[in-house]
Amino acid sequence: MDPDRVEKELADVMNSQWFEDRPFLRDFAAGKVPLENLARFGPSYPFQVDQFKRFVAAVYANAEPRDVRELMLENLEEEHGEGEPMRDHAHLVARFVRALGADVPDPFNVEPIPESRQWVDRILKICMQEHFVVGLAALSFGIEARTRTMAFLGQIYRDAYGIADENLEFFFMHLETDEEHAGRAISLVRKYCDTEELLERSKWAVREVLDATRVVSEGMERVCS
Repeated sequence: MDPDRVEKELADVMNSQWFEDRPFLRDFAAGKVPLENLARFGPSYPFQVDQFKRFVAAVYANAEPRDVRELMLENLEEEHGEGEPMRDHAHLVARFVRALGADVPDPFNVEPIPESRQWVDRILKICMQEHFVVGLAALSFGIEARTRTMAFLGQIYRDAYGIADENLEFFFMHLETDEEHAGRAISLVRKYCDTEELLERSKWAVREVLDATRVVSEGMERVCS
């Protein structure tokens, strides 16, 4: 397999679907959705962020190559706060949702919208049941390489809704960390995606992640409208 072809075809899938142009998101970007409405989605943020760790752990468990496991371990350590419990990413995003007005006393004990649970179930199934490179492609091309979306959300919350920068750390920290993780993960996908079958499964997995994310976006619109 040509590594350049692998990366290009997966990047083409990644770039085939964005969600910024939906009518609800245009209103959201213009600051027209009341904060109290946005707060209804609040508990789903820490739920999804905390469950992301399970995706990474599943890829780690399935991967025999040491370099893949090392990257997954680094990713897990960062998600857990690198030894500082309050730096756990679930705590960081909980700080944001409290600024929205959501009542989230414990970010590890929340009830998300059903679409967020479906998002977790669909992506976890990929990471647990597929070849490790398929899970790695799903996470890198389907989530971590799409830092544009995180920056887009953070800028809207700051500029249109007046959320202070210290409460938006979760969004802007990913501009650097996710790009670094995604870049290394993509290098590993290029290295280990070495058959047509793995490439096709990886493309399917990225589409599955994007579709699950689309469903969450629609769920956010449902509860916040």
